[in-house]
Amino acid sequence: MILHGSIDDKNQLWVSIIVAGEYGQQKISALLDTGFTGELQLPLQIAVPLGLKLVGVASYQLADGSISKQMLFSASINWGTKTRSVTASVVMDAEDVLMGVSVLHGYTLLADFQQKQLVIKEPGTDDPQIEA
Repeated sequence: MILHGSIDDKNQLWVSIIVAGEYGQQKISALLDTGFTGELQLPLQIAVPLGLKLVGVASYQLADGSISKQMLFSASINWGTKTRSVTASVVMDAEDVLMGVSVLHGYTLLADFQQKQLVIKEPGTDDPQIEA
């Protein structure tokens, strides 16, 4: 399946995913963060109502070099034709959902910043194309 995302005026890459926990699911716009090596980062106000299960704590080095300890929760995401279990770090002071590069293994991304188009190829799919 070929997935389509978007590129905003700040040249940030966005995709729609469904995040699910024990109490429900929510469709969310997630920022593809190529500097984030984890799978998913959720704001606390999104994670709590979904009923995600705590699985641990981890330390992350942020872009400014500082270290941040974050709680890790088990979640599942639906993206394209795939449903998969992911580990989500949950942070109190964030507004955006971040999807990290660990979720992207096996996918092909084609970003056309001039036309503001983002095409993502799921594994086993024909090559993606940008529309003229």
